[in-house]
Amino acid sequence: MDMSWPTKIKSHRQRHGLSQAQLAETIGVSQRTISRWERGDDNPSITQQKRLRDMGWKLPSELMQNLVGAITNCPAPRALTRTSNLNLQALSPPALEKRPSISDWLGKDLILIANGVLSEMLDDRELQRAIKNHEISCVKSTARSVLRTPESEKVGMFKTTVNYFFHDGTLYSDAISVATTDDEVCGYWPVAMDDICRELTAIEPVPVKRKTPQT
Repeated sequence: MDMSWPTKIKSHRQRHGLSQAQLAETIGVSQRTISRWERGDDNPSITQQKRLRDMGWKLPSELMQNLVGAITNCPAPRALTRTSNLNLQALSPPALEKRPSISDWLGKDLILIANGVLSEMLDDRELQRAIKNHEISCVKSTARSVLRTPESEKVGMFKTTVNYFFHDGTLYSDAISVATTDDEVCGYWPVAMDDICRELTAIEPVPVKRKTPQT
């Protein structure tokens, strides 16, 4: 997957948890230079490009590319974000149809427009701690609108499952929704990783009937 230098540099910096100042100090340039690179106002020199590559910069893995491809072809409203600020990474066509203005937020932090149940989830410190500690498999929620956009009043009631996973040390959330009736109770319900494991171990194997080969 081809990436421009602004995307490469910002992706590398965020993957390794570096501020612009820290990255600048590491490769021997000013913070203003890093800022110009990320805005696309300038590109690193050949020597600076080599330094970035020597630091371990690499393209997103095939796993992430395939996941983004799956989301952009998903027949249900679905979104991929990078936490903890919910930086929007990918959207499915039904998600765009439900909320067209959300396309303006690709690559931006949705935490700035979080609303309702989503805002409650983000403010729930115990939940966020459990997610970061791999104690939560997913969160199921029911809500009418969780983002303050022009379409908020027109968005119907949806049930959403938010799955969490780590990739290259970064936490991501993959949310997929289905429409539901207006009489549903709004709220969110975490599903603990231990509960998933207990359910899996409790499943009784189903005998498979095999056909007797005919002679």
